[in-house]
Amino acid sequence: MSISQSEIEIIAHRVFQAGVTYAIRYRDRSLESPFNAIAEEGKALDHAIATVRDELVKAGVPVQRKRRAIVTSPSAGQHHPLAILDTVRNYLPSNFTACESNGTIHGSVILIEGYDRAGWTLDAYVIPRLASGLIVAKEVE
Repeated sequence: MSISQSEIEIIAHRVFQAGVTYAIRYRDRSLESPFNAIAEEGKALDHAIATVRDELVKAGVPVQRKRRAIVTSPSAGQHHPLAILDTVRNYLPSNFTACESNGTIHGSVILIEGYDRAGWTLDAYVIPRLASGLIVAKEVE
């Protein structure tokens, strides 16, 4: 499947527009704290990436699906899952993130999500690396 030049231009326009919108909306708030600026930059980047993926899907280009896992048994069951969120984040490569997720069918859990990239995959890297720290994660659909 190929993508036309006009579709590429539409995607680029939407991503650029989203970036400008975030820059204008958060320019004053980001001056208050460098942490706010970093958080908003992360949101803008995530939004841009999601926009590109959505537009590629609309254009019929096959894209990689987001992979997800939950931490099912942190540190040999000694701690509540949310108590080790920072530890889980320290084990992850940059193409995966971790956050708390409340109200799932599993209760409060740590949700790991991201995209496989260049050997940094969920099943071949992330889950075994977490297991090396006695943190059990299981892929979910």
